[in-house]
Amino acid sequence: MRKFKVFIMLIFLGMNIFAVNNINEEQLKNKQFYLNKKIDFSLVQGKERKKVFIQTLVPIIEKVEDEIKGEKEFIKKILDRGTITLEEKKVAEELFVKYKVKSKDYNELLNKMVVPPVSLVIAQASLESGWGTSSVAKKGNNLFGMKSFSKDPKNSVKVGKKTYYKKYETIDDSVKDYILTLARHGAYKQLRTAIVNGDNSLKLVQHLNSYSEIKEEYGRKLATIIRVNNLLDHDA
Repeated sequence: MRKFKVFIMLIFLGMNIFAVNNINEEQLKNKQFYLNKKIDFSLVQGKERKKVFIQTLVPIIEKVEDEIKGEKEFIKKILDRGTITLEEKKVAEELFVKYKVKSKDYNELLNKMVVPPVSLVIAQASLESGWGTSSVAKKGNNLFGMKSFSKDPKNSVKVGKKTYYKKYETIDDSVKDYILTLARHGAYKQLRTAIVNGDNSLKLVQHLNSYSEIKEEYGRKLATIIRVNNLLDHDA
C-alpha cells in the first residue's frame, strides 16, 4: 500500500517513473513498454531490480542496433552501386559527422558502425550506475558515467565540487550516446575490431581499460558481472 501511495505521488509530481509492483505481467513481457521511459530503479526491491534493469535495457539496445544496421545498409548500397545521388550524399555527410570520420572514407565509416553485444552494454550500465541506483542515474538517466563539459544544470548533474555528468531526457538517450562514444572514439578502435571479429563480451572487456581509472580491474569486474548474471544469454 505504501509503494502504491509513493507511485501516485510521483505521478502527481509529473515524473514519468514506474515501480515494478505497479506493472502487470503483460506489460513486463512487452518490450515496447520499456522504450522512452524514465525509471527510478531504486523503487524496485531485491532481485527484481536486476530483472527490471535488464528487461529495460534489452529492447533499447536492440532498437539502437537496428538503427545502426539501417545506416550500414545505406552506406553498403552506395558502395555496391558505385554512384550516389545528391540526397544520398547529404545523408552520408551527416553520418561522417556523426561518427567523426574526417577522411570521408566509406569503409572507415562502416568500421565505426558497430554495436557491442547486449551483455556488455548491460554489464557496463550496471557497474557504472549500481544497477540504476546511483544519483547520476536517478537525476540524469545517465547509466554509463558519461562526463559532461557543460555546467548547465539543464544538461548536467553535478557530483562533488567540480565533477559534472551528462543529463539525458531518457535512458534511451543514455544508451545511444554510450554506444556512439564507443563507435567513434579512437581509444576504442581495438574494441570495434574485436566486435567485428565476433569476440564475445568476456573477451571484449579487455579492450575497455581506458574507460575507467582502475584499468585492468575494470575488465575483471565486468567479466564477473557477465558471468554471475548469465548476461551472455541475452546475446544473439
